[in-house]
Amino acid sequence: MALKAVLDNIDDAPEAVRDHYTEQEGKYVLTVEPVGGYALEDVSGLKSALGKERTARETLERDVVRYKDIDPDKARTALAELEELKKIDPASEADKIANTKFEAAKSQLLEKHQGEVGQRDDRIKFLTGTVDDLVRQQRATAAIAEAKGSVDLLLPHVLKYTRTVEKEGRFAVDVVDADGNVRISNAKGDPMSIKDLVAEMRQTETFSRAFDGEGHSGTGKTHDNPGGGTRKGDFGGSKEERQAAIASKFNLKD
Repeated sequence: MALKAVLDNIDDAPEAVRDHYTEQEGKYVLTVEPVGGYALEDVSGLKSALGKERTARETLERDVVRYKDIDPDKARTALAELEELKKIDPASEADKIANTKFEAAKSQLLEKHQGEVGQRDDRIKFLTGTVDDLVRQQRATAAIAEAKGSVDLLLPHVLKYTRTVEKEGRFAVDVVDADGNVRISNAKGDPMSIKDLVAEMRQTETFSRAFDGEGHSGTGKTHDNPGGGTRKGDFGGSKEERQAAIASKFNLKD
C-alpha cells in the first residue's frame, strides 16, 4: 500500500510508519529524504504560479498576434506625443493656433499679390514700350515725310535722338542729345521739336542726301552732327544718288 504524503489524522497511517510523519499546521506530513532530485514538497504554490504563468503567456501570445504589425518604437513615440497633446489646454492654445493659421494665410496672400504685381509691372513695361515706339515712330515718320525725306533712311536716326514722355496725362516726344539732355531750339528756351530736328538734319552733310533736292543748291550744309552750326558744301545729285550715298556710308540695306 502506498503511503500518503499528508494525513489529517495520524491514526489513518499504519502504526509501523507513524514515526515517519511530522505534524505541520494541524496536518501530518510524511518525512522523505531527497534523493537524485526527488523530494516531497508542497507544490500547491508552484502549481498556482505555473497556472498564472501559463495565463500570462497565453495573453502575451494573443497580444503578439493582435499587435504584430505595430512597430514598438513608433508606438512609444506616438504615446509620448499623445501625452504631450493631453497637456495642451485647448482654451489657452486656441489663439495661438488661430494666429498661426492667420500668418500662414497672410503669407500665401502676400506671395500671390507680389506675383500679380510683378506680372502687372511687366505688362505695364511692355505696353509703355509699345506706346513709346508707336508715338515716336508715328511723329517721326510724319515729320520726315513732310520734309520730303526718306523714312527708311532717316527714321532710325530720328528715333535715336528722341524719347517719349508723359506730360499732364498726354504723351509727348522730347528731342535729346547723345547724353539724354533735352535740346533747346531757340534763345527763348523752347524745346526742340521733331520737325526742328528733321529740318536740322536736312542741312547736314550726311543726312541732306536723304531728302529731295529742293532747297539744296549753293553752300550752306553743315557737318554730320545734328544741331551743329557750321555750313559747308553742296551735295547735289538725284534723290536715288543721295540715298545710295547714305546707305553706303551707314551700311544700310534696302
